[in-house]
Amino acid sequence: MRISTSQFQFESVARMLDQQAKLSKTQQQVATGRKILSPSDDPAGSARILDLNQVISVNEQYQRNADAAKSRLDAEESAIQGMQDLYQRGRELAVQGLSDTLSDDNRKAIEIEMRQLLDEMTSLAGRKDANGEYIFSGFQGNQNPVGDNGSGTYTYLGDQGTRQIQIGPSRQIAAGDTGFDVFFNIQNTSENAFSVLYKFADSLANGTQDASSLDDFDAVMNNFSNISAKIGARVNSIDSQKGVNDSLVLQSKTVLSSIQDLDLAEAVTKLNLQQVGLQAAQQSYTRVQGLSLFNYLP
Repeated sequence: MRISTSQFQFESVARMLDQQAKLSKTQQQVATGRKILSPSDDPAGSARILDLNQVISVNEQYQRNADAAKSRLDAEESAIQGMQDLYQRGRELAVQGLSDTLSDDNRKAIEIEMRQLLDEMTSLAGRKDANGEYIFSGFQGNQNPVGDNGSGTYTYLGDQGTRQIQIGPSRQIAAGDTGFDVFFNIQNTSENAFSVLYKFADSLANGTQDASSLDDFDAVMNNFSNISAKIGARVNSIDSQKGVNDSLVLQSKTVLSSIQDLDLAEAVTKLNLQQVGLQAAQQSYTRVQGLSLFNYLP
């Protein structure tokens, strides 16, 4: 079978173009660090990459949600801690205020400090989160949670909605407590966290202190302790779920790397061999193209 010159040229050019295409692909792989440059390179691998990227993206969003929830709970915990410290001081003042040996000046000083504690309590109730929303107002983030008529009557102005934040595939966490539960829904007393302070300050001013008011202080402090315990449990749950999410993300990234990441050393070796092969093919073609019967004439 005779091979014509044109057929030889066609086949030689086709081989060189094929080698150039392979070389170009390897160069792109080295440049990107990826084995799979397009779905056609590995349809099954490409589909798996999409799935893994989706898993990673979703779980990284869970992590951001968890961080946001924890940040909000940290802000609440800080406020509750401040209230517990404040109420501890308030109860100490109440015990002092019940003494029959107090002078009028001492009683007045205790009253003034008690009213200062009430102001601090109101300020803590108006604590905001990192987004500038009131943390004790439920879903009414732009509404200050506590109303005060100026004469000892306090009302809750938020709602009783609790923000549930998704921190895992099947796990949500309450990112806070409503002001109703923290300040007003207090067991074993008909008072709220503000009126207890207000009424005792008034009793000092009127000389009508009642030892039973200590029970009101204790009821409020117990409620703060219960809320604080719930916050701690939620934070622990968040930390636990974050660990699960981190493990899943790490595992997914490891599998993803095994599918799409290039073995650079192997690829560079392959690239060098392809370059040498292409150069040899080009040189061979050039030499053959230069051959003619005239080359052999004397």
